[in-house]
Amino acid sequence: MQSLLYPWHRQVLSCSWSRLCLLKRYLFTMKLQSPEFQSLFTEGLKSLTELFAKENHELRIAGGAVRDLLNGVKPQDVDFATTATPTEMKEMFQAAGIRMINNKGEKHGTITARLHEENFEVTTLRIDVSTDGRHAEVEFTTDWQKDAERRDLTINSMFLGFDGTLFDYFNGYADLKNKKVRFVGHAKQRIQEDYLRILRYFSPGTVLGALITEK
Repeated sequence: MQSLLYPWHRQVLSCSWSRLCLLKRYLFTMKLQSPEFQSLFTEGLKSLTELFAKENHELRIAGGAVRDLLNGVKPQDVDFATTATPTEMKEMFQAAGIRMINNKGEKHGTITARLHEENFEVTTLRIDVSTDGRHAEVEFTTDWQKDAERRDLTINSMFLGFDGTLFDYFNGYADLKNKKVRFVGHAKQRIQEDYLRILRYFSPGTVLGALITEK
């Protein structure tokens, strides 16, 4: 069951001309309480969230997993986003005696930690500094909206806190409920940044997530 906690729209500052039109953006929040969401709270996830809270780093569920949960579906894969830098995460995990695996993603901000026989991929909030159609040079940030701006589709640009609070900067929730698939900002620019985004636009997961695509 999804219940509205406090549907409100807060004006936030717009992003740069190079990324999106200079328009006022509003943060939409609501409260999600569902069996699918609660089922994510394994011992591993509880330990992960407690560790980040202890070190005063924000941690949220990100992307397609949020979309699936809003549709009442338990996600197969869950990605996490954080304000902690890769260095801060490594120091935190090492101090807690938590094993880290697969360091290939560290350059792009992703650290994979193994807790209670589960792997958790946690990625630092990022801004794209430059793109070449497939790869991006990134810079880390603590601004959740800036990270949302770099994501491909509005329905994939939302974050979910562990108290069930949804953070939606680009009308992703409304698009999901209206069965629309839209790019964040200008579609042409987003595709030029990463050409695989056009495939994700038509991917089965995305289409099933929103049920239909917008022409």
